[in-house]
Amino acid sequence: MQKSRVVGVLICLGTVLAGCAFIAGIVLQHELVVWAIAVPVIIGFFVVLALGFWIGWIMAVTAIEIPPEVIEESESRT
Repeated sequence: MQKSRVVGVLICLGTVLAGCAFIAGIVLQHELVVWAIAVPVIIGFFVVLALGFWIGWIMAVTAIEIPPEVIEESESRT
């Protein structure tokens, strides 16, 4: 597997784990007042996580084509 694909998969896994940890931290709060502040922060946080997941997904699934070798004219004449 190419290095960029591995990095993409790691980014995807990292964003999912960060989202789960964030939700677990919010749910474990016993105070209801926290939710008034937490809901807009949750929305913004998940927008950022979604962008990170999207970048990781693109890195993981994009096929990278190796460019053909270019032979210089000076090498072909000798």
